[in-house]
Amino acid sequence: MKRRLAPPYLLALAAVLVAAAAGLSPARADLHVIESTAPAIKVGSQLADRDAITIPVGTQIRVVLPSGKTQTVKGPFTGTVAELAKGQPRNEGVLAWLKDFLKTGGATEATPGATRSIGREAPKPRIGFSWSAVPVTMDGSVCIAKGAQLQLVRAPSSPAERVAVIDASSSERGEAQWEAGSDTAAWPANLTPRPDGTYYILVGTRPRRQIVLRVLQKLPADDDVLTELHKLGCKQQFEAWVREKVAKK
Repeated sequence: MKRRLAPPYLLALAAVLVAAAAGLSPARADLHVIESTAPAIKVGSQLADRDAITIPVGTQIRVVLPSGKTQTVKGPFTGTVAELAKGQPRNEGVLAWLKDFLKTGGATEATPGATRSIGREAPKPRIGFSWSAVPVTMDGSVCIAKGAQLQLVRAPSSPAERVAVIDASSSERGEAQWEAGSDTAAWPANLTPRPDGTYYILVGTRPRRQIVLRVLQKLPADDDVLTELHKLGCKQQFEAWVREKVAKK
């Protein structure tokens, strides 16, 4: 006996109903605490949307909202996390970067299964947050302020050393030098940073690094820094910004 298949219009209707039902389920409105002077709320903690929180007078917390923006909540405040989140859409990319950092402290920089390049690896400098520092020991995007005086940053307490910077588009080359014990050197004067320009960094026999400069015409408001850094792919600065906030605990 042959089974009768549902008519196509019924299948389509079922799909619509399933999608509608899914849309009725509210997205979680968890908050991530990056600063706190409230004794009962710890830095690095995640507050679920139904949690009740109390912020005493004279204290405050700073949280990352589901949208990826940050918000400072000053006491006195008593309410739920959902009240603070106010049904904002979730920025899954920002939240994934944030959760990974809070879990690892940004310590995992190697890619599992990656083949090491031939050459001596340089120590990874832990760079503070900056709109002008360009790390030379890692690949990726670097967000810089338009007109900033760029600094090439390496690990401190190293001997005098030269670095070459090559524009991948024009092959134009510039050089700079770190003095012994210095961890910064000025970006080569003959290379004008190009928006979204790709550059190769060469230091001695170490593996070549590749960076992309994301030039910001206007710096974001403080509460929008994380969303802007994520949008432009500047993960090292994202982690440096969060690290400095968390370190204040």
